[in-house]
This record gives sequence, C-alpha cells and structure tokens, in this order.
Amino acid sequence: MGKDGDYSATILWDDVRSVQNEVPWAGLVWFSRSIPRQSFFMWLLVNKKLKTQDIMSLWQSLGDTNFNLMCCSLCTSGPESHDHLFFECPFAEQVWDGVKGRAGMEMVQNKWDSIFDHLLQVSNSRNARHVIGKLVVAAAAYFVWQERNQRLFSPKRTADQLVEVILTTVGIKLHSMRFKRTTQVNAILLEWSLPHGLLMEDDDCG
Repeated sequence: MGKDGDYSATILWDDVRSVQNEVPWAGLVWFSRSIPRQSFFMWLLVNKKLKTQDIMSLWQSLGDTNFNLMCCSLCTSGPESHDHLFFECPFAEQVWDGVKGRAGMEMVQNKWDSIFDHLLQVSNSRNARHVIGKLVVAAAAYFVWQERNQRLFSPKRTADQLVEVILTTVGIKLHSMRFKRTTQVNAILLEWSLPHGLLMEDDDCG
C-alpha cells in the first residue's frame, strides 16, 4: 500500500486480508458444489459461533436475564447448545434420522462430534456419495436452525415436513450436477429419483 502503480482489486485484497493456513475442515464447508448460504452456516456451526442459549448465557451484558429458565424451542426438554441442536434434540434427531440414509451415514451416531469426524475424513473427496453427504448434513443443520428461529414467530413444522424440505433442497441441487457413469452413481440417481440424463463423464464426481 502507498506505492505508485496500476490499481488491482487482487493486490488490494492481498494487502488488507489476513492470510492463514487452510484449516483441515475447509473442504467440508467450502466446496464447489455447495449451497453458499448453507456453507456460511456450516462455517458458523463448525466454529461454534451460533447464538445458542449456552453461548448467550455467558454474555455478561444481558443483565438479569435468567437463561436457566429457557429451553430448546424444538423439544422444550432442556437448554439448547450446538451439540443438542445437531442432532441430540429429540425433534432434530427425528429430522436427522429421516435424511442420514441419503447421506450414506446410517452408521454415524447422532452427535455432532461423530458427524464432524466422519465428514472430516471425506472433506476433500469428490466421490458422489461424499459430496451428497456434505450437502445433506449442511441442509439438515441449516433447516433445523431455521425452524428453531421461526418457532418464535411462526407455526411449527413437523419433523417429517422438515425432512421433506431438506431432501427437496438437496435434490434440486443435484439436478444441476453431473456425475461419472458408475454403479454407485446409478444407485444414487435411483435413490434420489433423478433423471439418467445427469449421467455423463465428469472428473469432479465419481
């Protein structure tokens, strides 16, 4: 900065940003086939930056607010936290149970640490099943959080309704993707009721 020369947005960006080493979970949050708003939400979730009750209870500026009297708006059975909402809450657990088969994660426990560890192992994989798994987890977490917020002002949706929203969202995204022709992909297209026109040679997913 401060030197004469041609203006470049790239040079300006390099001057003002703080460059750090890539974190090991970058591939499970930011990947080319992700849904941007859900990727940003996953970044918040992985960094535990969502304003859940356990986080807000640590804020000293809230005066006399008694968070011991508050409870999860989805199940009303106890205080909420990141781990509770994703997906140990009885309501969120129903949602996750309804979609995890489509993510190829039937054997993964309904605990965020277990889900995160599984995704971390496949974070940079371009395998179709792994890409879909990342999409399903992001959509499930995003819509569970959305439902948690909307219940303050809007009618409740059932777990089955949320499952349908999640699967429809991921299904629409899959319609814009292309996959290599493999036995696994044939099974995925059938499982998601996708047209076989999505089958074509492509190095990104196999």
